[in-house]
Amino acid sequence: MNNTPAYVKAMALLAISDMSERRLREKLAAKGFSKEEIYEAAERLKGEGYLSDDRLIENLVNYYAKKKYYGRYRIKLELLSKFDRESVDRSFDLACGLVDFKAVAAELAVKDAAKGVEREKLIRKLQRLGHDTPSIRSALSEIADLDK
Repeated sequence: MNNTPAYVKAMALLAISDMSERRLREKLAAKGFSKEEIYEAAERLKGEGYLSDDRLIENLVNYYAKKKYYGRYRIKLELLSKFDRESVDRSFDLACGLVDFKAVAAELAVKDAAKGVEREKLIRKLQRLGHDTPSIRSALSEIADLDK
């Protein structure tokens, strides 16, 4: 298979940073490639395993949860800003199944409680970060157990 200019440019972009199919298509279009060239390059990259929205979504779910302490709701919102709804719907639940969001919320709660953050402020912070009520309750009981 010959390496078209669009394919070569796409590989160069992916070598710099993993990105969604949508973002790759936007970058290639901005470089002046035709829709047909972009389509062929993207399909070939997907077939070769270099371009995978599912894999990228799984990596981002882990990153947002473990590094930014985001909950399911906030992560889904972030992903919808980067991917099409179909990709997010297909991969989100599976990727989230690999993350213990109660533990994520508890880790942040323990860290903030050690800094003296008030209970009400902590609750609001966890809500802003997209944690659900069961995760917040679990986190609060975790810090209550530490106080005993």
